[in-house]
Amino acid sequence: MRVVGVPARNKKWVWAGRVAFAVIVTGLVVYLVVVGLEKADKLASAISAVAALAALAAPYLLPASGSGGVSRVEPDRVEDSGAARATGGGRANAGVDIEEGADRPAQVIRSGDATADGPGSVANTGVLRRSQQ
Repeated sequence: MRVVGVPARNKKWVWAGRVAFAVIVTGLVVYLVVVGLEKADKLASAISAVAALAALAAPYLLPASGSGGVSRVEPDRVEDSGAARATGGGRANAGVDIEEGADRPAQVIRSGDATADGPGSVANTGVLRRSQQ
């Protein structure tokens, strides 16, 4: 699973981050030398207060992007299903049957009985993730 908006961690991005960090630290040192510690301290206090307020307000002002980048797809859900019976090579499903490649959550609560009788019969009362045929 890949979080949208976050670049893949490869050498190019790691070096870009290192260069950005070096530029920021160098700029901070130059600023402190030029302005002096007393004035820099006052400005840093004001900037910190604004940044703290922005961090507190950000969750309410920015659109929700999901839980840590994970998409909020509603699961395929089965609850209180009835009984299912398969005979003669058939399929019985009292749960959720999802084809391979369908990357979504599934939930089964209090599924009914699934019974398979005979050769080749398949019964499912939970989550069945099957390959495409």
